[in-house]
Amino acid sequence: MKTIRLLNGIVFWLAISHTLAQQGLKGDYYVGTNFERKVFTRIDPQLNFNWRGRSPGPGLPESYYSIRWTGKLLAPVSGEYRFYAKVDDGIRVWVGNKKVMDSWQLNDSESFGGQVILEAGKLYDLRVDFFNDMLEGEIQLFWQRPDAKNTLNPFAASGTLITGEHFFQKAVPNRVTLIKTPEKPVSTPPVVASVPPKTIPPKDPKVAVQKPIIKPSAPQKAVVLPTIALDTPQVATTSPPVTKPDFNAGTTFVLHQVQFEQSSYILVPESSAELEKLVRAMKENPLRSIDVSGHTDNVGDPRLNLALSENRAKVVASYLKRRGIADDRITTIGYGGTRPIGNNNTEGERAKNRRVEITIR
Repeated sequence: MKTIRLLNGIVFWLAISHTLAQQGLKGDYYVGTNFERKVFTRIDPQLNFNWRGRSPGPGLPESYYSIRWTGKLLAPVSGEYRFYAKVDDGIRVWVGNKKVMDSWQLNDSESFGGQVILEAGKLYDLRVDFFNDMLEGEIQLFWQRPDAKNTLNPFAASGTLITGEHFFQKAVPNRVTLIKTPEKPVSTPPVVASVPPKTIPPKDPKVAVQKPIIKPSAPQKAVVLPTIALDTPQVATTSPPVTKPDFNAGTTFVLHQVQFEQSSYILVPESSAELEKLVRAMKENPLRSIDVSGHTDNVGDPRLNLALSENRAKVVASYLKRRGIADDRITTIGYGGTRPIGNNNTEGERAKNRRVEITIR
């Protein structure tokens, strides 16, 4: 019986090898946490990444990016598969037409799971969406096969990383394709050439010359943050981050997920995830101190706006101190509406001015 199964497996692998010449998943890498601007495409053999202190690839910052992996998943046996992921920050997973995971929010190396029934020998469409907010990103995709022993621990021996032998693509060169995009996000992905880049240059003039993946020689913490609305409900923006500051002295960035109840200085619960990341960053950089500054738009009484901005800065500082950051490492100040970064003529511009900023020193 074992011999028959082995022979069937060999025949099956030989059959699919002619139609699927590339193992792995196609990864489309974007600047911005919601797929705002595509930077490059590559084939990844498996989803097992921890980008701590480094960028996922050329042209991407170390914070505030998103990735979409697509391809085919081969089911080796029939039955119920349990899928697990360890992520920092958000993840969504579809197997076939079923969504098996959905935690599209800030997470700190947390684990999620879902299940689906698959049939042996079949290929299923697979899509994995991922985004990273502030600081390092991490994603690992596991499964528990039907032929594995039952366990409550998804990361035990029976809950293993899904390896490249179960991921497939059509024939695509295993390389990084850098993409030069216009100012506005494109709605359709560019065509990737099916020949090695050294042989035939890309036909699309918007596609830059292919380059190998270059890891940075010295890890750096990049913080690239879009601005937020504090005094009114948050206004969505599609403008991608354009700078890449480091967690070094003189760097200033916005805590775009830190929000308050309208016209008050009471933090909303959703603010804690990003504040916890800031706490961790300060603990990892004990020689650094910060200035916390509050800002508003120009609507309303300037004196009230000044007081509101000061109190919001103090609330953020108080949160950090309660989490173990020394008082002498934090200073606070409120500027009201005196330091706008937008022109205050439209709600979108005013939203840019309502913010809490961190300056590292």
